Amino acid sequence: MRGEAPAMPRIPPSEEKAMKLLQAPCEHAAMSMAGIVHDLGNLIQIATSAIGIVSRTPDMPAVHAGPILARARCSLEQAGAIVRQSLGGLRDHATAIDHTNVQACLADIAALIETMETPELVLETAVTADLPEARCDPIRLRRALLNLVFNARDAILENGLVVVEARTIRRDRLPIGVEIRVIDNGIGMSPATIARCCDPFFTTKPDGLGGVGLPMVDRFVRDAGGEMAIESAPGIGTTVTLRLPAAVPPQTLSQELEP
Repeated sequence: MRGEAPAMPRIPPSEEKAMKLLQAPCEHAAMSMAGIVHDLGNLIQIATSAIGIVSRTPDMPAVHAGPILARARCSLEQAGAIVRQSLGGLRDHATAIDHTNVQACLADIAALIETMETPELVLETAVTADLPEARCDPIRLRRALLNLVFNARDAILENGLVVVEARTIRRDRLPIGVEIRVIDNGIGMSPATIARCCDPFFTTKPDGLGGVGLPMVDRFVRDAGGEMAIESAPGIGTTVTLRLPAAVPPQTLSQELEP
């Protein structure tokens, strides 16, 4: 019949599958690059805020200015570590696994956030005694924690509270993991948003590089052999839980394997 458009040829299933396999590495590379840019932006924002505080107060005593500038330096050093890791040829999902001091990482993040000029936000940390080291990449753990705290900050309207808790996961009284919870009293998420929040580049934010932080956190946790869980409700707030394997000392591991 005249006027009808010719039917488009159908791609065989085998070729369609091959095309998806070819696209996957490109999509992963794009997500990794976006994650690096996103995290560098967070760290530069912290350093800029710290330097701004000191520059606007030229008569600030050195005893007060010193710690603020030290946090700016720490932020830029972390940014440098991300760049070096990327230029070193380490793929984002195959970075160095190490014995990571979670308590020290939390203290670093808390110090950096304290530098931010966000009077509406209060950050609290709570770490249980005898917290074991986690078996994960320390650089990526810091990136993950900073992303979660920044996400919580963005979700808070006023009188905001973000609590970061860390506790030991035990089995038969032996430490097998570390659980980190980031809790906020922000606007929360709907079930539909929770279902998609780890999809690459999915975002509800009107501007900025959204849809990057949570997918990168989720990938980091899975690469470390752990898991991430999200609980949230509109108007109530959000809790993001990371469960990471503990860096179990050899003697503890041998005890666990004994019948």
